[in-house]
Amino acid sequence: MCTAISFTTRQRHRFVGRTMDFPTRSTPWQLGYLPIDYQWKSLPECDSFANDYAILGGMRKINHHYLIGDGLNSAGLWAAELYFPGPQVYYDHPQSHHLNLSPQDLIGWLLGTHASVAEIAAELDSVALIGVIWHDHDIVHPFHWLLNDDTGTYLIEPTQYHLTLQALPLGVLTNSPCYPKQRQKLTSYLGIDPKASDAEVMMAICSSKAPLPSQRTPTSRFINAAVSLWQASPIEDQNAIKQGNELLKQVVLDQLADHDIYTHYLEMVDIQTQTSYFYDLTTQQQLKQRLPDLMVRFDQPYLFES
Repeated sequence: MCTAISFTTRQRHRFVGRTMDFPTRSTPWQLGYLPIDYQWKSLPECDSFANDYAILGGMRKINHHYLIGDGLNSAGLWAAELYFPGPQVYYDHPQSHHLNLSPQDLIGWLLGTHASVAEIAAELDSVALIGVIWHDHDIVHPFHWLLNDDTGTYLIEPTQYHLTLQALPLGVLTNSPCYPKQRQKLTSYLGIDPKASDAEVMMAICSSKAPLPSQRTPTSRFINAAVSLWQASPIEDQNAIKQGNELLKQVVLDQLADHDIYTHYLEMVDIQTQTSYFYDLTTQQQLKQRLPDLMVRFDQPYLFES
């Protein structure tokens, strides 16, 4: 489920995007806004937080709690939460001398209280992810996180208790397996050495003539998105939203009978102008909202109807 991309245009402006394929339960996915000073409580210990930054992105509201699927904050930091079944590692109970967070609450902490990836890196050692059920969920869900700021794109992948950041120059993420295995499958598709550098992988992508895979699997979507993104690069500013949308449409999961996994929305974000282009596939409606405008209009959380 889910595919996320990030890229920099020829004019050196940042754009990010994602598809959201995670099943809903009691409430739908919507474009949402959380203001500066928005107060929320985390699980499992119910620590209280007040956001230092406003957030615009895909969200669900559950009993006065907001599940953030992805968001851009008012400092220009973007993060997306993607499903990561299988290799994740969580603590069974809260850890002393740590900030204990549920997997669902991590993205709120990242975006609400940090202006950059460097700030996150300075505090990530203090975080312990606890395997707890989150509000309307009925199981402990696994996630990993894609981050982007003006220094590049990064990944937090909880394959060990100690959380770390790794650079992600390819700018693409889907689901399991873990990123090193996804990258290895990409090099296999390209017919190059698995130990090839990122620069060598990008060069191989640009010269590849192999047909793009079209299966619904995470690996197929990862290869499709990576090849499509780098073969289209460099992208011009004026074409970035259109080309990003076209790329994401290639990895949309159609709704099938007896399947609850399908694409609910796709979203492109122009980080330079802090503008979200949100396309709700369930209603076939498009929304465009600019974060600085919302910071003037709203002092309370707001969900946009589509």
